[in-house]
Amino acid sequence: MGVALLSLTVLVVMVLILEKVRPRKRGSGIAIDSTAYYAVKPLTKTEQAFYRLLVSSLPGYIVLAQVDIKRIVRTKRGKNHLHFNRIAQLSVDFLICTPDFSVAAAVELDDPSHEGKQQRARDAKKDDVLKAVNVRLVRFDVRHYPSESAIRQSILESTNGAGDLKFAA
Repeated sequence: MGVALLSLTVLVVMVLILEKVRPRKRGSGIAIDSTAYYAVKPLTKTEQAFYRLLVSSLPGYIVLAQVDIKRIVRTKRGKNHLHFNRIAQLSVDFLICTPDFSVAAAVELDDPSHEGKQQRARDAKKDDVLKAVNVRLVRFDVRHYPSESAIRQSILESTNGAGDLKFAA
């Protein structure tokens, strides 16, 4: 009886250990606890105001908000997936597209939080990857909103000669 009890105990312990270390299939696990979540607006008040300014400044363009960079950047064949992982969590505040959804420019709103070391490193990574795929990144300081004409000029600089829409003066 002692050996049987010991064997059963060892078996139970092994099952518990395997359950802990065994990789779970994606999507499995605990059900969603609806009491743990609440809805929020996708844009802050500052981002909402700037979105409206972009839309009024750029007639004929499509303005998308909070776009993951992985939606507009892919890694080349033969390149390690680690290259993709380096950018997978990055996003841009706004993406300016032509009517056929070609990217005209990306827009970032910079506030005082962008002065920190960690955020500067993320910004540099974002700058580098967008430059690598020839997407111009236009940065605006939220403390000094540009005029509609300054926005048009900034976007025109990134689209002139690229066959994208141009603004009438």
